[in-house]
Amino acid sequence: MKKRVDVAGKVVLITGAARGMGKLWAEHFARDGARLVLWDLDQAELEKTAAELQPRSGRKQGRWRRADRPPSDVRTAVVDVTDSRRVHEEAAATAAEFGPVDVVVNNAGIVAGGKFEEMPEAKLAAVLDVNLKSLVWLHSAFLPQMLARGTGHFVNVSSASGFIGVPYMPTYAASKWGVIGFTESLRLEMELAGHMGIRFTLFCPSYVDTGMFRGVRAPLLVPLLTPEKAVQQGYAGFRRGEYMVRVPLMVRFTPALKALLPQKVFDSVSEILGVTTSMRDWRGH
Repeated sequence: MKKRVDVAGKVVLITGAARGMGKLWAEHFARDGARLVLWDLDQAELEKTAAELQPRSGRKQGRWRRADRPPSDVRTAVVDVTDSRRVHEEAAATAAEFGPVDVVVNNAGIVAGGKFEEMPEAKLAAVLDVNLKSLVWLHSAFLPQMLARGTGHFVNVSSASGFIGVPYMPTYAASKWGVIGFTESLRLEMELAGHMGIRFTLFCPSYVDTGMFRGVRAPLLVPLLTPEKAVQQGYAGFRRGEYMVRVPLMVRFTPALKALLPQKVFDSVSEILGVTTSMRDWRGH
């Protein structure tokens, strides 16, 4: 039976939190009374987001009395999540100055689309660094703290492309497959070691209508999600205690179809639905 996740008064760290889906994640947590730690590279946008969220965070149903409320409910830090040293430094500073982190939302991500042979290696490396390696560094930094307390939760943002190959973004797909493989392996490792208080949620949406996916053609039966709808469903699944949240509906069936159908048949279905050409006209950032 899934155990509902309570976030009131909990310290929640979100990467890529200054704008877009990261900011939307922060708004949901703030609404439900969490204390926020927001990481991003854009200091100006971070400060704007923090100012908007400060009046809302940590206060659900009067949880904090005036006498014992923390001095601040939102902490910001300019952090390059691909820099392991910086991640560990700020993780330690956060624990010392703001309190131990209860939930980590690995939201930061980038896309690089186009023909593989035409992609600069620097862009390919950046996709792997931001989407996958940074996620490893965040776990390395925060998991020991969680193990010491016997509780903690990681929300790792993957993608529907973590289940199916998509032409014109193989490195992005590889990074999202990696997120699923890493999370699945670590979840099982924690269970084998008896660390049942360490929990994980994988969020796997299809294309989301952000600047990163400008020009994408959503496949048939897989509508383009608004950022608000995507995060709302991801957050709701996390609060329900779900391990894997796949949206929209067709994404839930993709792994089963891929396992059951012969490869050529599955490839043909993907082509008919428009999966294989969905990134052909990509012009995002």
